[in-house]
This record gives sequence, structure tokens and C-alpha cells, in this order.
Amino acid sequence: MPLKSRFVFCVLLIVAVGAGDAVWRPTSFVTEAPSTKSVSENTRVDYSPARPEVTSEEVGAARVQPIEELEVTEQRPATVVVLTDHGRFEYYLDNSGTREVSAALQEIFDRTASLEDASATFEFLPGVYFLDAPLTVKLVSLELRGSGHRGIDVHGMNLKSGTVFRFGKNTGPDCLSFLAAGHSKSFPNGESPWKNKNCKVGVSGMTFVGYNNTGVDTANGYSRFRGDEPNFRGLHWYPAPDRYQDVEKEGQRAIVIKDKSGKCEMLSVNNCVFTEFYVGVETGSIDVCNITDSWFAQMTYGIRMSGQQPVLSIENNCFADLETGVIVKGARMANLNSNGFAYVSKCFELNNALYSTVSNNTLDNWEQSTGAAAFGGFCHIDGSRDLVMIGNSVRINIDARPRTTTLHEKPNGRAFVNIENSTNFMLANNVFDTIQTQTVVRLHNVTDSAILDNIIRYGKGGNAVAQTGDCRGNTYRPLQPDNSTPFDEYIE
Repeated sequence: MPLKSRFVFCVLLIVAVGAGDAVWRPTSFVTEAPSTKSVSENTRVDYSPARPEVTSEEVGAARVQPIEELEVTEQRPATVVVLTDHGRFEYYLDNSGTREVSAALQEIFDRTASLEDASATFEFLPGVYFLDAPLTVKLVSLELRGSGHRGIDVHGMNLKSGTVFRFGKNTGPDCLSFLAAGHSKSFPNGESPWKNKNCKVGVSGMTFVGYNNTGVDTANGYSRFRGDEPNFRGLHWYPAPDRYQDVEKEGQRAIVIKDKSGKCEMLSVNNCVFTEFYVGVETGSIDVCNITDSWFAQMTYGIRMSGQQPVLSIENNCFADLETGVIVKGARMANLNSNGFAYVSKCFELNNALYSTVSNNTLDNWEQSTGAAAFGGFCHIDGSRDLVMIGNSVRINIDARPRTTTLHEKPNGRAFVNIENSTNFMLANNVFDTIQTQTVVRLHNVTDSAILDNIIRYGKGGNAVAQTGDCRGNTYRPLQPDNSTPFDEYIE
């Protein structure tokens, strides 16, 4: 069909259906090449004054966006664009933060999942999408993509940025769950029926904000910059006692992948922000996982992963003001490298870590660290083989003995660097600058391992490295300035 004829046909079709009830329709057809325009190029820009955001008192009475209002009109510009194998779909999802949109967004997810053998990218305009009910997405392959620069500090600066999913008090415990799905036939040979199920999930450029999980009423307005009490430096990064009946069962998790009906082959989280949650990202077994260039701040746990994680990369992230940054049970071929930590109770907790690296990470817990985050350790490793820890730079200016002040019922690791039940472990060329009055590096039931050339500082009564339990075949080589090769003479 000639281009002019196709244009006339599309206009007539839109006029014809516009006179009836609101319908769900693509803005381009599968017979045409998808538009390459960005979301901003395909939507009307609203230059009206910003509308006030919903407060916690208004959350319960917030208006709900009707599903019928998903249709794009002159008054309701597209704020969500969905790119699929079947074409491009546009929707109006209220991004003012003043209306609750979980049912409308779930409808978008469900409509997309109903398309045969579809993959999808969901693009969201900047703004606040207020969600007060859990959501699920069931697709073999999908990506959530925000726009505008992400980032938010609901404890201080209090300025919204980019695409924000703001979860209400009633959202959870699993705020956004991804479920495995199947296709009618296999690829590439087209065998049908095909019963295998999986999910491949990408999340990029999104900001996720939970509801009051750090003991203060951030939903109703809290800022350390105006001196709100308890002061920022006195906060504990876990929910207040009256927030949940059972925090482990009910605590808000932003992103959850724990569907046992199928396999999750890949998770990619990039350039995202998580704040005010019990857990930021929680998963079961995933074949390939990349969590990079993101910010986990002011929450209890940043990342918690159970089950086998065959190829895992957690790199170039910021973890600030948390109880524990990363918990991985079953890491294999994992790269936990080049992350920055500040004011955390513990950076890493690893169980059954095989053939992995924890390298080039940095930690600064200074003397004014935040609440319970002042107390803890760099890592607790229980059960590892062929684990390498090289080039980490760690500074803590507080003696972290009283670790039971944290959420954990048991002490948060028995030493600052605590290695248990491990073999072929390498700890080399790290800097641990502490004032610990106890052992800094403890090996318990560790064999055939090496502790080499680390700079380890400690306080009065402490020491650098010790062995307990059944330790055999280990090598310890501290720095020995007295036996150093002489330096050359400086020549200008």
C-alpha cells in the first residue's frame, strides 16, 4: 500500500473507532516498521504548573485512575510506550503522584502478556507513578525503562528525579514480581507445543521508593536538612517496631524474582535507585545476573539472592546507609567488584561462594556514621572454594564490637573479615584501616589458603590475623618493613 494511502487508512480507522467506546489499539501496525521516535517526540508536553504530590495522609484517600483512562487523548498524553513484536502501544498512566495507578499499570502488563509469543519494552516518561498494590509481570522477555536522570534522597534533598515508582503502605511484601512464561513454539526450529518457561528481565533508569521502612515518616516529609528528629546520624536502617507484625514476611521488597514454575535465565538491573525498602532486589536462582551502576540507599538490605547464581556480576554500585549491602547464597563465577559502601553494617555476606572474586571495593564508615550502620564488618564468608579477595580499600573509624545493635539477632559476623569453612581462599593486597580492639581477619576451619601482603591496622588490644577451629595448610605473610629491599635513591 502506498505511504499516502496507508496514512489515510490509519486516519479513517482512528476516526471510526474514536466515536465508540475506548479501545486498546496500537499506534502502528505489525505490517509497518516500528517508529524510531522517542517517547518525548510522540507525546504532547504538558507545560502546566506542577501538581502537588500525594502525602501519606492522602495516600489512603488517593483517587484511583480508571482503566478506561489508559486511552491517549488530547487531554491525556502518552506517558507509557510499549514496544512489542506486535507493534507499538501508547497509554496514559497518571504520573503526577496524586492518583493511585496500580490497577491501570497491571492492565498494561496483562494486555501485553496476552499478545502471542511477545517480548516487550515498557518506556515510562519522567514523573511519579503512585502504586498502592503489588504488581506482577508475566512475560518471557521484558524491559522496564525509565527516562530522565534517576536519583532521589527522601531523607534530605527531597527532590523527585526521573521516573519514580512510589509504593504505598499497602504494596508488598513483593512490590513488583516477575513471573516465568512460555511461548507457543520453540525458537529457532519452531517445535510446538513447547512447555518450557522462563523469564528474562531488564530494568534500567528507574527509581523505586518504598513506604516508611527506616523508622521515620519519610512519606509525610522528613529531611535531615531541616533538622528533623531523630537526626539523620541517629537513624537505624530498618523498619520501626510497629511498621510490621513480622518484618521478614511482610517487609517491602522492590523487585522480586522467585517464581519456581520456571527458570529465570537473566536479570539485568542498570542505572536504578532503590530507597526506603526492607530489601531492594530479592531473587531465587538466576542463570545470569548483572546489577550495575545503581544506588541502594537508606534501607535494610540492598540485594538478597538465594539459590544458585551461576554467573553473577554486582559491580559499580553505591550502597549507603544499610544494614547489609549484599547477601548471596550460592554464588558461582561471581564478580562482586568495584562497589562503593558508606555507613553500612556489613558489605558482603556470602554462602557457598565458588570460583568468585570480591575485589576493588571501597568502604568508609567514619566516626559520624549513621546509627547502627556504625557497627559491623566488611564481610562474612561461610563456605567458599577458590574465592579471591584482592585490592579492597576499607576504612572504619569506630570499634565495631557491639554488633548486636543491628537488626540481626546474632552478632553480625565474629570479626571484621570473617572467613569460615573455606578452602583455596586468597586474601591479598587489601587495606583494612580500622581501630578494632579485636582480631580484624579471622579464619575458622579454613584450609590451603593464603593471607598475603595486606595492610591491616587495628586498635589497642586487637591484632591482624588469627586462626580458630580446624585450620590447615594456610600461609600468612604480613608486611615486614624491616626485611624490605632498600629503596633506590631519589634522582631529580
